Amino acid sequence: MNAITRRLFYINLTDWTWWAWAVTAVLLIVGLSGFNPALITAMTITAGQGIILFVRDRRLAAFSVQIRVAYLLLMLMSYPAPMRWFYWLLIMGTLGLIIFGYCMMARMLSLLPWNSREAYTLDRLRRTFFSAPDLDRLSTNPVTAGRAGGLCTIEAQVEKLNPLARA
Repeated sequence: MNAITRRLFYINLTDWTWWAWAVTAVLLIVGLSGFNPALITAMTITAGQGIILFVRDRRLAAFSVQIRVAYLLLMLMSYPAPMRWFYWLLIMGTLGLIIFGYCMMARMLSLLPWNSREAYTLDRLRRTFFSAPDLDRLSTNPVTAGRAGGLCTIEAQVEKLNPLARA
């Protein structure tokens, strides 16, 4: 699919994880507006997602679980008053996910050694952070279509290595 016909927006009203992320973003905004219980509720929703996906995938190393654990840890780290500014970064990343399908957390976690065997190169970093997400992945791949959170995967977020680029 070329860049001209590629979808720009990712609004997936049929995916429960999309809704969980959307509610989390709203709660973080409300929490930063002064209603502290909203921050705790956002953490609870993220923990709940993590538990559901852990039960589904049965592994802490599952990428879907890693994303929720990392996000929850960042929310916990941001909770003390001097660190509240960091919630704005989480909000921006979450809005990027629910509006454009760009999952920064998946891209960052894809760089960890246990998530990829690919060598660290400038091309890998370019593909990791600057490639467009594959928003049609869920509609064209029946295996992932039924898997909640299928867009926040390495395959949907990071452009594959072009074997011809090595030559």
